[in-house]
Amino acid sequence: MNVTFDSNVWEKVVGNAVSHYAKIKDKIRTGVIHPYICEIALSLEAIQNKLRTEFFEKYEPSIKFRVVPTEDSKLNMGVSFKPNEELHPGFHPRLKAKLLEAQDLGFRVLRMTRFGTVRPKNIPPAMYVDYGNEDEFWKYADLQARCSEYIVTLGCGQAAYNQLKERFNLVKPVNKGIPSEFEKKFQEVIAEWVDGDLLSAHYASGNEWFCTDDKAGNAGIGSVFHSQNKVQVEKKFGIKIISSYDAARLKHSN
Repeated sequence: MNVTFDSNVWEKVVGNAVSHYAKIKDKIRTGVIHPYICEIALSLEAIQNKLRTEFFEKYEPSIKFRVVPTEDSKLNMGVSFKPNEELHPGFHPRLKAKLLEAQDLGFRVLRMTRFGTVRPKNIPPAMYVDYGNEDEFWKYADLQARCSEYIVTLGCGQAAYNQLKERFNLVKPVNKGIPSEFEKKFQEVIAEWVDGDLLSAHYASGNEWFCTDDKAGNAGIGSVFHSQNKVQVEKKFGIKIISSYDAARLKHSN
């Protein structure tokens, strides 16, 4: 069965796993669980908290203009808009080592589909899920967008980030920056953005289970994993959310 793992689980499963995490690892090795992780978590959570505010204040996607000749000898202007991987600070050595261990265990990476959002260069290309063709990828992207947009209507996911972005005008070329007293809040809203998009990537993938040990914590009702929000997302999209203890008890489906 296919299981998408949150960072708070998969990072404990790889390496010298103990307790129930070791049981999950064994189920992966024996083929009971086919494990997946999400690109957005690897991309944004990899940016250390102390660097997040400055990074998002300065980050711009890569935009290139080019001249495209046509059959009637006219010239059209083309625009290329993509993530600027060169600006990503890269992985901490510990995370890089864990990702390579995850690759050895057979973990696959579900792509994020937000245009221009930064991605790291450290993810081994072979780990990415192959969507077969362009049509299949865009179906996946559409499903992911629908789920993410719904999560925002609940006041979760990217909602708080969008509010701060508008409040402090984090748009180039005019960028007022994040006041120092809001830096901790800004770091937290990036984490909530990631949580929302984790669920939407999982939903779009069609995997059976989403495994997390996130209990909403300090985020409260602003977290997609708050009981009130979780129930609504599970009901609307048929997502089945389980804890690491539940994952350790999974068995082969008939």
